[in-house]
Amino acid sequence: MAHEILKKLPEDVIIYILLRLPVKSLMRFKCISKTWYILIRSSTFINLHLNCSKTAKEEFIIFKRSLQVDPFQHKTTLSFLFGDDLNPVLSDLDVPYLESTFVNDYDQFIGPCHGLIALINMINTVLFNPATRNYRLLPPFPTDAPQGFRCSIDGVGFGFDSMANDYKVVRISKVYNDPPYRDPYSREQKVEVYDMITDSWRELDNIDQDMPRIYWAPSSMVFYKTACYWLAIGSKDKMIILYFDMGTEIFNTINLPHTCNSYNGPHYGLLVLRDSITMLRYPNPNPEYDAAQDLMQIWMMKEYGVYDSWMKIYTVRPLHIESPLLIWKDHVILCESREGSLISYDLKLDKIQEFNLQGCPTSLRAICYEESMIQIPCESKDNAQVQYF
Repeated sequence: MAHEILKKLPEDVIIYILLRLPVKSLMRFKCISKTWYILIRSSTFINLHLNCSKTAKEEFIIFKRSLQVDPFQHKTTLSFLFGDDLNPVLSDLDVPYLESTFVNDYDQFIGPCHGLIALINMINTVLFNPATRNYRLLPPFPTDAPQGFRCSIDGVGFGFDSMANDYKVVRISKVYNDPPYRDPYSREQKVEVYDMITDSWRELDNIDQDMPRIYWAPSSMVFYKTACYWLAIGSKDKMIILYFDMGTEIFNTINLPHTCNSYNGPHYGLLVLRDSITMLRYPNPNPEYDAAQDLMQIWMMKEYGVYDSWMKIYTVRPLHIESPLLIWKDHVILCESREGSLISYDLKLDKIQEFNLQGCPTSLRAICYEESMIQIPCESKDNAQVQYF
């Protein structure tokens, strides 16, 4: 009977209804008919569904952490959380290819970017769609440091090039004498880009050897509009923002507010809030520093690229945290505590909430995610195939 009713509905009404359904339902409805299968898999429908998901404001939290399996083995685990109490909505996932003999605290957790997320460690990159549970291992980073030298990865990024309609991964590295501390000034800066279309890495030419150094922190890299953004250390140890346009493949910088750009002392984070580049300055968690002597500051660049548009939107009382991870719902900061647990701080209510979610210290990450039907590209049979959790 339901099938007969659907047959009487105009096609545009059916599409309108389908666009507002969750991914899990759409995955089932592909089996109803060949017409629906073709429709739901079409790039036009997938992009329309992604836009509807963005306006629905129903965001999941994907929480990443490193867990110790045994004294010599750590795994990367993802939890899927929803609601004010961050209740799990799916079973946890252990991410393949990211096992390690040490804590995965340098892993990057980037996205979502056009519906996809990248998990990147020193060796592997895993592209992942949480809604469809599809993932793909990308080709490893090139390891072409000549004999007697060592390659050190400074920063990685993941984003979408709308000009080429292609996903890209960028890696910034330095090649040092081995060991690197023998002559720290004898080094070459390199930038390599992975193109999903060609499924291969290539090295960029004419890289500025005086490019700012990438600043590492749990939330110090974002993809925003057309570029990857990193916090970086510029001349005279001043903090700045370094960005790489995925289309033009050109680096540029943005200055931070002069009252909070000192590298020595405080720590920094970078994120996107209200569709604007936002910087967090928070106390150094090192026990040698007294966190009570410093406040967290949240600055937003109201007009992109305009230095005078930086505005301090929040000043937060001292919090006993390792690092902020995410600003959720515009007023809730998710943080890692000094003990390696997930906590939140409500900027409006001045309230701290603790959650029963732990991981190895400094390994916690969190991102917001809207469901997407976006498919992971796989252009040829020679590529690593898309797999399912």
